[in-house]
Amino acid sequence: MTRFGLAAVVLAGCASGQSALFSDAPPGGDDAKVYLDGPGEVDAPPHIDAAIDAPPHIDAAPDARPDAAPDARPIDAAPMIDAPPDACVPVTTELLLNPAFDVTPAGTSWVEQPIDSSYPPITSDTSSTGNFVAQSGQYKAWLGGFVAGSGTVSDAVYQDVTVPAGTTQLVLTGYYNVGSDETTTSAVYDTAFLALAQTNGTVIATAVSLTNLGGTSDTWVPFSYTVPTNLSGQTVRVRMTSTNDFSNATSFLFDTLSLKATHCP
Repeated sequence: MTRFGLAAVVLAGCASGQSALFSDAPPGGDDAKVYLDGPGEVDAPPHIDAAIDAPPHIDAAPDARPDAAPDARPIDAAPMIDAPPDACVPVTTELLLNPAFDVTPAGTSWVEQPIDSSYPPITSDTSSTGNFVAQSGQYKAWLGGFVAGSGTVSDAVYQDVTVPAGTTQLVLTGYYNVGSDETTTSAVYDTAFLALAQTNGTVIATAVSLTNLGGTSDTWVPFSYTVPTNLSGQTVRVRMTSTNDFSNATSFLFDTLSLKATHCP
C-alpha cells in the first residue's frame, strides 16, 4: 500500500504539469535547492564546493643551511694541539773535575797509583835539569821516569765520569810531553797510553799512544780525539798509564786535559 500511495503522488504531480518539488536545503543554511523534473528523478547530492580546500601550505623544502646536510649540527673544530717544543739546542759540558791538575791539594778529583808512593804522579816537580814545567798552571801528571830493578814498573792516574744522556759528541783534548833516556831509534821499551775505559779496566778507546821513540824535546804537543763510540749515559774512566823497563827511564807527561760532551740539556 505504501508503494502504491507513492505512485499516486507522482502521477498526481504529472497531471498538474511540471510541479516543482525541492529538497530541503543542505545543512548549513545554503539557499540552493535541487529541482526534480518529472518522475524518476532523484534528489541530487548535497552541494559540494567544486574545489576542495588545499592542505595547509607546506614549503617545498626546509630551509637548508648552505653546504650543510639537513638537521646537521655544526662540528666543533678539532681541539688545539700544542706544537712540539722547539728542537734541542745542544750544550757542551766539561766532564772532568780539575782537568788541568791545578786544584789544591794536588791530585784533587783524580785517583793516583804511583810506582813509588814518595813520588805521586800529579806534581809540580821538574826534572833535575829544570825540564817538564807544566803546560799550564803549576801541576801536571808525570808518569814513568823510573827504572825497574827487574821486569817493568807501571803507574796510573784516572778519573771516572758520567757521560750525559743524549750525548752526540765526546771529545778528549789536552797536551803531552815525552822525555826519554833511551838511545835506540827503533826498539820500543817504554810505553804510555791515555784512554777511555770501562770502570773494570776494559779499554773502550785509546786517544793517545806514546813510546820512548816519540820524544818531544821537552815540547808540549796538543792533541784532540773524538770518541767514536756512543757512550751516552754511561760511566767511563779517563785513564793515563805508563810502563818502564829495567833501564833508561822514559817520562810521559800530560796536562791541561778536557773531556767535553755535546748533548741536549
